[in-house]
Amino acid sequence: MTREFYYFWQWELDSAPEALWPLVSDTNRFNRDTGLPPMKIMGLRDGVYRLRYRVPLIVFEWDEEPFEWTYPHSFGILRKFHRGPLKEMRTLLVLEARQPAGSLLKYQVWAKPADLLGLVGIPFSIGLVSARRFERVFQRYDRLLQSGGLVTEDTHQGRLSAGGRTRLRSAKEALNARGVEPALFERLVDFLVQADDLSVQRMRPYVLADSWEHARRPVLEMFLHATRLGLLDMYWELLCPRCRRMVESKGGLGEINAASHCKSCNIDFRAQFDHNVEVIFRPNPSVRFVDGSVLFCVGSPQYQPHIVMSQHVSPLREIAEYLHLEPGRYNLRASNVPGMLPLRANPGGPAESILRVTDFGWPDKEQAIGTEPNLRLVNATETPQNFQLERVAWSDQAATAADVTVLQVFRDLFAREVLRRGEEISVGSVTLMFTDLYESTRLYQKIGDAPAFGRVQEHFVDLEKAAAAEGGAIVKTMGDAVMASFREPVAALRAVWQAQQAIARYEEPLLRIKIGIHHGPCIVVNMNERLDYFGSMVNIAARLTEFSAGGEIVLSETVYNDNQVQTWLRENQVELEKLSANIKGFDEPVPVWKIKI
Repeated sequence: MTREFYYFWQWELDSAPEALWPLVSDTNRFNRDTGLPPMKIMGLRDGVYRLRYRVPLIVFEWDEEPFEWTYPHSFGILRKFHRGPLKEMRTLLVLEARQPAGSLLKYQVWAKPADLLGLVGIPFSIGLVSARRFERVFQRYDRLLQSGGLVTEDTHQGRLSAGGRTRLRSAKEALNARGVEPALFERLVDFLVQADDLSVQRMRPYVLADSWEHARRPVLEMFLHATRLGLLDMYWELLCPRCRRMVESKGGLGEINAASHCKSCNIDFRAQFDHNVEVIFRPNPSVRFVDGSVLFCVGSPQYQPHIVMSQHVSPLREIAEYLHLEPGRYNLRASNVPGMLPLRANPGGPAESILRVTDFGWPDKEQAIGTEPNLRLVNATETPQNFQLERVAWSDQAATAADVTVLQVFRDLFAREVLRRGEEISVGSVTLMFTDLYESTRLYQKIGDAPAFGRVQEHFVDLEKAAAAEGGAIVKTMGDAVMASFREPVAALRAVWQAQQAIARYEEPLLRIKIGIHHGPCIVVNMNERLDYFGSMVNIAARLTEFSAGGEIVLSETVYNDNQVQTWLRENQVELEKLSANIKGFDEPVPVWKIKI
């Protein structure tokens, strides 16, 4: 019988389990910090990775079963080896809250040798070396959390390329001329200089903005400017809607495929601009070389922070798991049963719930649970099931393609960054604003073609400035009309309100603008080498201007009912008029609201 070595260590730490979890469960970083070499993916089958790494004179190759975890209490992994001195190794980390504060971190290892080298090497490499390294790394994470420092800036710092610092220094003046705050750019420079390679492999502007306690849009716009100047490279990542891991990473928007496949989940899916296409950045090699393919772990729980629990349950068995949940909606899935069980967590929900899956699937209705529930997971099927509890809401720290492409800065700097011809990608929600000049023909007749043309161009500039100030962009102009896009309805409303104030200062005769604003889903396409929007939502938005007599904003019902719009209307005490509009394509009149500017 093969001998199995067992090791158990525990450490008292000052940080709470919820604070420690993002660090200790990031096993990609932890493996690097404890001295393990990078690994290579040899294959993927049925959700199990075949991995390999090399240490002096020895090659390790193994199948890595999916991690099991319950946030923020525990996670573990099983590795079955095919090459090297190990036959099998299993690890389990447990975090227990201490009173009145802090955590007790318990770490367990079970290891089976495959040969004499393993029999001799396990007590030394795991029993002595790993124990010391683990203690050092866990305590360093704890100190950083207590001091408010960043784990990315402590060790394993990278080096700038030859001339990299000069390039950053010379770019400061150019970025300042483009409106980038010098102090903000210094934060980026410090990060590029001090952060480790893992941190700059995938720079996410919103995450950095939050850590710097700075507004998100200026940080994103700075990243776009820095990319145009050659300091950074921009990548478009297509994420699986199930596991939310990166499936494709492309250097250009035109390389993104609307249809894709996730090998881990074995599902086909379609790209959606505001849901699963994220924009990330990496230093340009002229500033700092970073290998974006280096991995120290492929299945870290921190890769899937939306999944708060992932546990294996044998056929006709059950387990109990205690969870710490944020209020909100969740989905519970089982790996070999289609569908899901929708759950809603709230503080007043049941403290204990029995969640059962059968060969017929899940119950039809949403089930209420508490935010500190004890869940009994029952596998009433004759096949093993991997239960996963996932948050429905996606992380709001992702700078999506919808966020980026709606910016005037992006359209100005990356005008050629478009989809392939014929490719259509959906966007779940976008705000479109159409404007047109009231009685523009009379304007040309009254003041002449050249002055009227100049006046029209001037109002285009004012609309563009106002849109850019609110995080929107001019999509196109059509004669005297404008189509603009925004992420939120209130941004469009604020922008056109400000633009009208500027236009009101023109000389006589005054321009009167007809404005329509609508919000909803549509598709993004390449039209005349420009990102454009199409669909029924776009058609409705374009027709709203027909109900404006000039100097009026027409809001669709969706825009009017938006909470932020309602707040803006109350604060500005605007004059509102509700009417029924006969819009082409609708059998019945639809309600719209007019605002006099």
